[in-house]
Amino acid sequence: MRFVSWSFAALFALSPLSFAQTAPEPVPLQTTSGTGFSGAPYLGKQTTVKKQTLTDGTIATEMFVEYLWRDSQGRTRREMVQHTKSGEEYRSVVVTDPVDGMYLKWTAGLPSARKVMNIWPVTSAQRVTAPVPGNQGQPEKQGSATTTPGLQKEVLPPQEINGVYAEGTRTTRTVQLTEESSKRILQVTNELWISPELRVIVRHVREDPRTGMTVTDVTDIARGDPDPALFQAPAGYAVVDHREQNRQ
Repeated sequence: MRFVSWSFAALFALSPLSFAQTAPEPVPLQTTSGTGFSGAPYLGKQTTVKKQTLTDGTIATEMFVEYLWRDSQGRTRREMVQHTKSGEEYRSVVVTDPVDGMYLKWTAGLPSARKVMNIWPVTSAQRVTAPVPGNQGQPEKQGSATTTPGLQKEVLPPQEINGVYAEGTRTTRTVQLTEESSKRILQVTNELWISPELRVIVRHVREDPRTGMTVTDVTDIARGDPDPALFQAPAGYAVVDHREQNRQ
């Protein structure tokens, strides 16, 4: 079993060398932490486990860990746990502040990295994240389903997931592999469990015969406003403000 502690959702993860030498890129906002939703502060731990059966029959397992915070004004902080090749742990941090229209990005806990914090602007369209997937176009009645060619959507009975009330949907998509001589027909399923109170995804199960099963859970959920310092720029970091560049 192989464990990798970095964020499955982190598109900006960089090695220490590339972090020092590569120009930073904007980070897409994350819907899973619920940026922009006010009045429901919380903190939690997001764990993604991916399992895939290899051609020799062995099962490869990867684990990705994030820590999440959201304050009562809708600001969010995500810490993506990562490790260097030598096993040294560090975290990639993104703070998204829809109130002031910016998000911050830096690396913490890695002495060899340059202490640089980048600030990017948040557009008016990004001040609240897109609706949590799984709710749009779903039938309202529990246990009911809608079917279109190659796609079936159903509403699951609500239940408690990781200590919170959650409403679930399952989407099953039929895929025919026309590139194969066997013309295999596969079913890809996505199961989403959403907390209507917190407006975050507390569980996401994706199963695809080609890539295996991926399960993401948000656990250790606690309600209440986190420390305001978590959403502020860290001390001792050089600041690169890309908002000024965009104004020029």
